[in-house]
Amino acid sequence: MLSPVEKDEILQDARSARRKDAFRQARAGDSLTSLDAYLEFLNSVHKVFAHISIAPKLTRGYFKL
Repeated sequence: MLSPVEKDEILQDARSARRKDAFRQARAGDSLTSLDAYLEFLNSVHKVFAHISIAPKLTRGYFKL
């Protein structure tokens, strides 16, 4: 569940004209016009996330879900 402060932040964000324009551009496909722009976007997003370590041993076998 969201706190009242988080709900207010979401509503304020929804009222932002700048955010609406950004979403409209993204929906229209105008925001990433080339492969270079897409790679630049991926590099900027990558910086946000922490490094995820890889398990030293792979688990092998058959698993039923």
